Amino acid sequence: LGFSNHQSLSTSATLASRRRVSGAKLAIDWVEKAESVIHFLKQIGFQQSDIRKIVSDEPRILLSRVSQTLKPKIKLLNDLGLSGSDLVQAVVRHPVILRQRLGPAIHAFRTVLGSDENVVRAINNSHWIQFSKAANNLIPNVELLQSYSGISGEKIQKHIIRHPSLYCMTTDLFRKILTRVENKLGIPPNSVMLFYGIKCVAQLSDQSIDDKCEIFKSFGWTQSDVMELIRRNPLCLTSTEEKLKEKLDFLINQLGYKPDYLAFQASFFTYSIEKRLLPRHQVLQVLKEKGLIKEHHLLSSASILTEANFLKKFIFPFEEIHEVYAQLTGSTVESLGAGRVKGHI
Repeated sequence: LGFSNHQSLSTSATLASRRRVSGAKLAIDWVEKAESVIHFLKQIGFQQSDIRKIVSDEPRILLSRVSQTLKPKIKLLNDLGLSGSDLVQAVVRHPVILRQRLGPAIHAFRTVLGSDENVVRAINNSHWIQFSKAANNLIPNVELLQSYSGISGEKIQKHIIRHPSLYCMTTDLFRKILTRVENKLGIPPNSVMLFYGIKCVAQLSDQSIDDKCEIFKSFGWTQSDVMELIRRNPLCLTSTEEKLKEKLDFLINQLGYKPDYLAFQASFFTYSIEKRLLPRHQVLQVLKEKGLIKEHHLLSSASILTEANFLKKFIFPFEEIHEVYAQLTGSTVESLGAGRVKGHI
């Protein structure tokens, strides 16, 4: 399979341990089983590089029985709508799919998400799904979330499709997460920010949240300012401490914004300084200096525009700004022109 020496040693050690546990007696049995697995995967469209990635992540797949284990799992995935390159992509991303029980988990996802198409989208959107936990926990967690928040099933579906693993934890743990969202972040059950609060506290300990809040305070924020921003954008806390300090330094020390204003500008804490905030700020400054736009145009409004709409409103009408924006964004004047021709931007 073209493994490096390190990968070969790691894979061999895992398989040797598994053989001892299972009582495998003959090395030839293991070799034949591994060859059978590799042959089967190649038959259904996996390239050698795909198989190498799968085996590197989940070596025990080589000890699977093709007829009893792998074929039924592949059929389940085919029935779900995954085939060809989509199937390969899903398995390479989640090799554990070929080791865990899929039937009960797929049933749970179908029940909650309503269609096989949505189940496939959830699988594709996640880096890792604990299928064994989904089977037991997904439906109870959704029922708990609905009773806690009163939010419609359709809205819940959208967030499960985006982040399925968050909703597969044990129900006791999920209940604690909901409590922390309300008590630690101040986000009420019926808030549209509830789902982002779940994502935030699932990633961060209470101590980490406290540490991030202290960073805000070191830049002159009051506790009420910090909590106002968190209620509007809890994901601001998921930035690294270094990134958070950099963002606050840019907004407060370089642009001169006050904390009590920034607390209500959640979008500033969503976008990158280098890719969006700084280029757009500088464009607005140049346009104002040239008298091409009114002073009332604010970065807070410009920052939330899509790139296409920002180009349409602030770049394309002013040829003198094309070169400036191209330099700020690392693009070219020609590429900006191409975008205008193509896009009904």
